[in-house]
Amino acid sequence: MLRSLWLLMLYLSFLGLGVATPFVMTLGYVWTDTFQPQAISYIILNEMPVSLIMGAGAFLSYFAMDRRSPPPLMLQSVLQIMLAVWMTATLLWAELPDDAWAKWNWAFKVMVFAAFVPLAIRSRVQIEAFAQTYVFSLAANFVPFGLKVLISGGGYGQNLGLQAGNAGMAEGGQLSTICLMAVPLALFLGKHGQLIPRLPMMNVAYGSVAGLAIVCAIGTYERSALIGLVALGIYMFIRSRRKFVYGIVASAMTVAIIVGTASSWNSRVSTIGDYSTEGSAMTRILVWQWTLGYVSTHPLGGSFEAYHVNTIVMPSTADNPGGGVQNGRAWHSSYFEMLGELGWPGLIIFLTAAGSSFVSLLRLSRKCKNIPDLVWVADMSDAVQSGMLVFLTSGAFVSLAFQPPFWYFVSMGICLRAYVWRAERAEVTEATGWRAAAQQAREAMSTGSPGWQRPPMLPGEEPLRVPAWRGSPRAQRDQT
Repeated sequence: MLRSLWLLMLYLSFLGLGVATPFVMTLGYVWTDTFQPQAISYIILNEMPVSLIMGAGAFLSYFAMDRRSPPPLMLQSVLQIMLAVWMTATLLWAELPDDAWAKWNWAFKVMVFAAFVPLAIRSRVQIEAFAQTYVFSLAANFVPFGLKVLISGGGYGQNLGLQAGNAGMAEGGQLSTICLMAVPLALFLGKHGQLIPRLPMMNVAYGSVAGLAIVCAIGTYERSALIGLVALGIYMFIRSRRKFVYGIVASAMTVAIIVGTASSWNSRVSTIGDYSTEGSAMTRILVWQWTLGYVSTHPLGGSFEAYHVNTIVMPSTADNPGGGVQNGRAWHSSYFEMLGELGWPGLIIFLTAAGSSFVSLLRLSRKCKNIPDLVWVADMSDAVQSGMLVFLTSGAFVSLAFQPPFWYFVSMGICLRAYVWRAERAEVTEATGWRAAAQQAREAMSTGSPGWQRPPMLPGEEPLRVPAWRGSPRAQRDQT
């Protein structure tokens, strides 16, 4: 009961603050979409369309009060809209119309809102708030899971988090992948975060959050988590500026995982290379083979939930000499999910969005890493890249193509590039008249020009600090 009341108060706080500060309503939607308070509340919120209300409020508050400094139109935003349009078109030839409409109802919202986010999230404070909200929303699921794993050990199919069942954040493959995607973001916030006071142990706190996310992923006993963890570790090592320190920490964690994991975990992971005798792995391969055969005759896909029409012939094994036939087996892969449901056009759009986001973030990181005031952009670009790589590796074995995390990471990349774009425009804009005089005065105040004395400050006034690379009035306005 107390938990439900607390969640209700938090939900109403997002709505109330969003009326005065529109971007907070956008954060509220990210919270409801990621944390899903309606799934663990016993009163009120579990009977309300919480995401619909928050999403509608975000759109209305933006268009009514916050339409300024829109980002440039980027390829990734166009691809998100194209995918939203295409997924709607596939409903016309859906194999299972009723099931397809049910999944379209939330997948379409994910795509549209992900395309909307860069409109409302513009400044550094807003981008960080976006990342903080996302990480903390996930932490509510993986922190208790990770702590329980440390105390009693994990297990395949066990519900140790807030949600129960075998869907959403309660499903091991999805939970482990999303947890690992949050690790680099948590480390970035520990290094560059400004919203939370910089206490002496702040880096340790965020490092602990990242560590529990890894423990949670391992505790699910999902083999896809091990693949994602290896990919994450290698890529973060490549992008790290302190490779020696990172190597020591990564080696220590590897030894701790090997020593601390149970024999049951080792037994399950060891089946990765023995797909011919492991039922789950063989089922995946057979489903993927069926999907390739299906799209050879249905190149536009079968729309959402088309996997329900598949028929899988299981080969004979020592445990099942007669083989067997199974129907309606899930895709078990984000790539094959996209291919089977939206066909080749959908898969091409998806891969183009992933590839172009990754490359553009890599370029942005190289561009900003040597600019002192933009080092945080470079580091966050690396964090988003690392999270996307986890998705592209672990997601090959988990159906996550339409889930919010990947598309939120794409939107974070758009926000970062738009931030730098605005900064560059502000830097080259020439001020004239009284604006030029005001700019010169600010520059003199920030550099302390010889012969100039600062006038006495009024009570409560704070000294003005202007970064060297952002001196124009427009840049100061976009900073907030």
